[in-house]
Amino acid sequence: MVKISFLGDIALVGKYNNLYQNNINPFIEIESLLKKGHYVIGNLECLSEGNEGENLKKKPRLKTNKVTLNYLNNLNIGLATLAHNHVYDNLLDGFNKTINFLDANNISHIGASTSKETVRVPLVKKIDDLNFCFLNYVTEDTNPNIPDDAPIFLNYFDITKIKNDIKKYRQKVDYVIVLLHWGGRLEGGNYPDSDQPEIAKKIIDMGANLIVGHHSHTLQPLDIYKGKYIFYSLGNFCFSDFESDNILHKLDLKRRTKSMILNIQFYKDNYQVDFDFIKNNNLNIRIDNTISIEYKKRNRNFQYLKKYNLLWLLYYFKVRYYYRILKKIYNRKKI
Repeated sequence: MVKISFLGDIALVGKYNNLYQNNINPFIEIESLLKKGHYVIGNLECLSEGNEGENLKKKPRLKTNKVTLNYLNNLNIGLATLAHNHVYDNLLDGFNKTINFLDANNISHIGASTSKETVRVPLVKKIDDLNFCFLNYVTEDTNPNIPDDAPIFLNYFDITKIKNDIKKYRQKVDYVIVLLHWGGRLEGGNYPDSDQPEIAKKIIDMGANLIVGHHSHTLQPLDIYKGKYIFYSLGNFCFSDFESDNILHKLDLKRRTKSMILNIQFYKDNYQVDFDFIKNNNLNIRIDNTISIEYKKRNRNFQYLKKYNLLWLLYYFKVRYYYRILKKIYNRKKI
């Protein structure tokens, strides 16, 4: 048996830098959970700041101090996914500083590269007695806004490419796990976009054993298709208020503070799923299993949303317009 834990978006922005400088560990309550298994995977949403400036095409932008990335060792991270929309926020120097840190700390990384030839290469890894293939993609609707002449490459989502990648590795491993940064139209929503369930089913039909998603910054429901699990978004593992373009972006909605640690026990022929629900309490990540009640309700509502197109249209309007107006009001100019 192999136990792997999956984390949502890791963004060590803003006040996490202050906590690290003051030797405060905001993850102390969940560290022991992450050290019980064989491997931990997280989406590293925020890269190190660099000395060359920022990608002004991207708004807002995320950055952290390179030393603050040491928190990844507290989390026992073995694989960081980089196919996301903030990977070039701090230009090539910030990207290279992050890669150098990950390499120096024996943390594997996939999804972005300075080489067009290697950006598509997955992580194929034997853990205990099982072989895994981890594939990582980002959809263009998440708006990476990388300049055309940028010296880095992202592993963009393309259904034919995914099919070929799965076919290439399917017979060589026990499990193919697809890690997706997707659903850009409904960022901030409690439910995925209307086309995501069908896309996920296609990927399972291609031979994937598990899909784990990110980007919405909210904990979205799951699907089970042909005995395989689809997690549309795990939400924010950790996030803080942050400044970008002289605007203070606040962790505005309570939904952005709730997430889960997804724990999966893999056996030779099947896997079992378990959750540890967590909440960001003043930057401290703590177990909060009361979220399970809310999550069960969200999964029930999701079944109706998929059946009735009118409900989905109302939900789409609410997320695309109503929530975004609230967010603009909630964020404020720095003084």
